Amino acid sequence: MPTLVDTPPSKKRKIVVLTLTEDCNLACSYCFEKAKTKSNMEIRVAKEIVEHEFNNSEGFDEIEFDLFGGEPCLRKDLIKELVSWTCNKGFPKPYLFFLETNGTLVHGDFQRWLLENRDHVHAGLSLDGTPATHNRNRSNSYDRIDTQFFVRTYPSQSVRMTITSDGIPTLSQDIIHLHSLGFSEIMAVFAYGVTWDIATVQGALSSELKKLCDFYIAHPDIRECSVFDMSLAKIANRNSRGEKWCGTGTSMVSYGTDGKKYPCHTFQSNTTVSSSPIEYADIDFNKIGTFADPACSNCLLESVCPNCYGMNYVTNGDILKRDKQLCDIVKTRALATSYLKAAQIASGAKVLPPAEAYQTIKAIRMVQHEFAQT
Repeated sequence: MPTLVDTPPSKKRKIVVLTLTEDCNLACSYCFEKAKTKSNMEIRVAKEIVEHEFNNSEGFDEIEFDLFGGEPCLRKDLIKELVSWTCNKGFPKPYLFFLETNGTLVHGDFQRWLLENRDHVHAGLSLDGTPATHNRNRSNSYDRIDTQFFVRTYPSQSVRMTITSDGIPTLSQDIIHLHSLGFSEIMAVFAYGVTWDIATVQGALSSELKKLCDFYIAHPDIRECSVFDMSLAKIANRNSRGEKWCGTGTSMVSYGTDGKKYPCHTFQSNTTVSSSPIEYADIDFNKIGTFADPACSNCLLESVCPNCYGMNYVTNGDILKRDKQLCDIVKTRALATSYLKAAQIASGAKVLPPAEAYQTIKAIRMVQHEFAQT
């Protein structure tokens, strides 16, 4: 039976998000789901969505079903039944179920079930760093998580870390702690939908990123976290500007607990400050000519600046209007990334194809010239 394990990266994948529940057993400080309820998806609805997507995903080689929440592991029985039913149906297209979990409910029998079904199910852990940082952000839950289960069972799966203003002073310590646990890849993202005290954290962020650069330079065998995942070559390539940042509304689709379809999970009604759903029906994500924010058109970093269309809509009422609180963070990231990449190229730790190397070195100079004194 086809699965997504070890399939080539060139395959075109569709992401289908199923919100199994809006309920959660934690109360994370930065949660963007501001209007959560106790609503749950029925197994009948989940099966109908899976079957519909297998029958209506022409042009895609494979499907990833993301089991989402709230906390999806509150619906363990549904997860087990849905996976078993899907396997028995014998759908011809390769697929994988993925659940992003806080880890507190992944123990005992459910761990054994995940091990038995890891050809069809992968689990990704959210963990925010050291016990002190994680517990401050995520309801004192660090000691309730079997972190080594995730490291052993899914060795190539990234761990997700969310960064807030309070976490900036210990950012390097938190990321190095996650490396020490054995996670090979760290997806560290700056929180959307929260208030950033940029003036207070800017200096500390520069200092912490410099510490991380020095750590990665000293440990070239360790893959750097996603804070430094910026394709600098794009900066020197003007043709990459205005490109769509993610698959929202095209290669990604999301379903709420009632089975209603959305461009992605951030457009669902549980992300707003009220129970009213975001109105997006007149947006054609396939036909918009450019996904650039007009206010960012002259910014050197436009092509490498993260963009969440759903959170743009929630915050500003416009899918293209970015959260400008994050501008200085992106500039600081770009400076640190240019420093790290330059050191890696100079030492031979990173060898790039000639054309990419030229574009990257050009971009490093542009970033340093533009932002080093600002």
